[in-house]
Amino acid sequence: MVYGLISDIHGSLEALEAVLAELKDCDTFLCLGDVVGYGPDPEACIDRVRELPGLVCIAGNHDLAVVNRFDVTSFNDYAREAVFWTQRQLSSEHISYLDSLPLRARAADAELVHGSLPNEMDYITTTWEAISCFEAMAGSLCFVGHTHVAEYYWQRDRSGVAEQQALSSGGAVSLADDLRYIVNPGGVGQPRDGNPAASCGIYDSESRAVEVRRVVYDVESVQAKMREAKLPEYLIKRLAVGR
Repeated sequence: MVYGLISDIHGSLEALEAVLAELKDCDTFLCLGDVVGYGPDPEACIDRVRELPGLVCIAGNHDLAVVNRFDVTSFNDYAREAVFWTQRQLSSEHISYLDSLPLRARAADAELVHGSLPNEMDYITTTWEAISCFEAMAGSLCFVGHTHVAEYYWQRDRSGVAEQQALSSGGAVSLADDLRYIVNPGGVGQPRDGNPAASCGIYDSESRAVEVRRVVYDVESVQAKMREAKLPEYLIKRLAVGR
């Protein structure tokens, strides 16, 4: 089975469509949360994600914030303003869908969580933060999002030693039988690894291989929509630099 890996779409329809064109040959899809937040097309992104074959989708912190299940006082002013704007755009049906998303799931012999297994909304940005997730893993593979950074971590055993590898330009990794992995396919709608191209992944469960791909999309169109919606200029400008 070939799985498309998407995360942190953040209401960017142009980025999502570009990524889905890249993933057109995938059999099914895993979405690691934050379908909405920041971007100008939250309803359209929810609708598009829900159409994907065999979809397994979990909640991210922005999804939860929009349905009042995550404390927005932990967000910066720009993110908080975008949450309130997003709430005003969504129908009751779309709110109900976001509210129905689980915090974690299992699929493709992997555990799925937005942030980290010990706490679904914690960030994994270092090997030390990865170790706590490794300790909580039941199997050998976990897919995460949340940081908008394409990378993976691996661990040989439960000794506490972990390694980290960035995938900011894309790249592939063959999953060794004697290692355990945490893989982040990066952000679709708002990458933060210095590469403004949308990020996504492909997992082939038969060959046990993961590939991260970067996809150029029409950033300027998204920025124009955001300006028309009067979303924060800071959120608009960062799309062009991937930070």
